[in-house]
Parts: sequence; structure tokens; C-alpha cells
Amino acid sequence: MRDLVAEPSDVAAAALGYRVGVTPERDALVSTVLEHPVHDIALRLSILGASHAVTLVIDGRDAMTEEVSCRATTAGGAPLPAEVSCPGPWGVHHLRGATESLSAVAFGALVDRLTALAADDTTVLAGRFPGSEGALTVVAPTPDDTGWSWDTWHLYPAGDDSAGDGGGDVVATTSRLHVAGLGVAAEAAS
Repeated sequence: MRDLVAEPSDVAAAALGYRVGVTPERDALVSTVLEHPVHDIALRLSILGASHAVTLVIDGRDAMTEEVSCRATTAGGAPLPAEVSCPGPWGVHHLRGATESLSAVAFGALVDRLTALAADDTTVLAGRFPGSEGALTVVAPTPDDTGWSWDTWHLYPAGDDSAGDGGGDVVATTSRLHVAGLGVAAEAAS
């Protein structure tokens, strides 16, 4: 878990939007690059102002970026959908998103679970924003035969509760990226 110095610029779960394109993420507060264990592709995970961007990197070049942020809609995106698929020259990107208001107990349990996940898994990128233990953005990737998948959580504690004990909103997404040309040989052999 990285304690971030910047104040979050995305301050409401309902304001998050979504975009997929080739334009790289903007103004990352923290980023990390993960190489795929089998294929010559990578993911760059970035935490923005309480939001995230995930960029597919092929042959050292940015091929596709998923951004979930308040700025995504002004950059040509749309409000966060419940489910969407986006084909492109990179392959097919699929996202599921949901926003939920949690009670104090459920919110606290999620904060504890995500904090433990970030401590236990070095591939997870997690950031905590100033002012609340529960103001988190977490990106957890998983490589597979045809590309990558990742889960994200954006936590917004209720009100001015600095301990995060009053519950709050969580935006959770699950993304799947089938990279063009990967897994075809394995599928043809079956």
C-alpha cells in the first residue's frame, strides 16, 4: 500500500467515467509495469486522482489504455457502464463495473481485505489518499494465456469520517483483455 501525498481529484463514486483508447493515461500519481510471464506484452498500472488507468504495452509501445476516472467522460469516454466490450487492433477489452454503498462494517472489512491483498501480492498496485484510511484505489492484475485480466476497487469513505468507520461507496470493476494473436495456436490445437 502506497501512501499518496496528493489529494484525490475524483471525489464521488457516481462521477466516474470510462474510456478505452490508445491515448496513454494522464497525470499518474504512481505507476508500475508488469511483464507477462509467457508473452512479450506488459501492463502499466497507474493510479490517478482516486481513479486508475491500465495500459497494454506491446513491443515497448502503448497499444491500449483503459481509464476509469472523472475525467474519462471529458476525454471522449462515457459514464461507467455495467458491462461493455470494446474491440480494437489490440484485441478485445471487456469491462464490468458496479457501484455500491456499504455499511460501516462492510466498508471496514473491504478496507482490511484490500490492505491485506496489497501487502501479500507484489503485483497489486494500491494507493491510500490522505485524510482517511478507507480512501483507497487498488488494481490487481492476473496474466493468462490470451492476455490479462484485472480487478479494481475505488473506495470513497462517507462524509468527513477520517477513520473510514462510517461506511462509504465502492466502485468495483473487472476487466478482461484478449490480446490479438494470443491463444490462437492453443485453441487451434485443441
